[in-house]
Amino acid sequence: MFMQDFAKITTEFTLVSRQHPTVVPAPVIGGIVAGTLVEGARGWVPVETLRIGDKVQTLDGGLARVHALDRRTLAQAAESALILVPGGTHDACSDLMLVPGQHVLMDTLDDALIGAAPYALVPAVALTSDPLVRHRFPGATVEVITPMFADEEIIFAHSGVLLHCPSVIDGAGRYPDDSFFPRLDAATARAFLIRRAQRLAA
Repeated sequence: MFMQDFAKITTEFTLVSRQHPTVVPAPVIGGIVAGTLVEGARGWVPVETLRIGDKVQTLDGGLARVHALDRRTLAQAAESALILVPGGTHDACSDLMLVPGQHVLMDTLDDALIGAAPYALVPAVALTSDPLVRHRFPGATVEVITPMFADEEIIFAHSGVLLHCPSVIDGAGRYPDDSFFPRLDAATARAFLIRRAQRLAA
């Protein structure tokens, strides 16, 4: 009975509702650039081919179900260039384009200034502390996809790059205050990555 009444109310509301003004999309501050390969249940697939219900391999060793997908576009000559990570650097098997605000999980190598956490999230823009990583403006409109899960997850991209994905509760481009992983701001992340590179080179 209740569902019948609810359906009737919904129909009547739809008939009398006014048209809403055009909504300006929120800025693209995170997400995974179309063309990026992520590890699904059946192997490596372009992120843009994911559908709700698909399962993706996560850092904790399990397959997590995609509960929602946020899709946005980044226009050519946008105010924020993408970050180009060349293949062979930062565990990427081939060239990888990242949105500046997309967070990447990095091994801290027991960095004394980070604390006891074995991993930390760094914004992709901080990777430009590496001279091999550089800014690149997209040559065409780029689609950015954010898979969302029941809980925040870390997924694999381009073989070994670890990308943070939000939960459906937090939504695209947002991070929980009680995230399992510490998250560094851009300046702190740059300093950390420079120290990390020096330790790896020693």
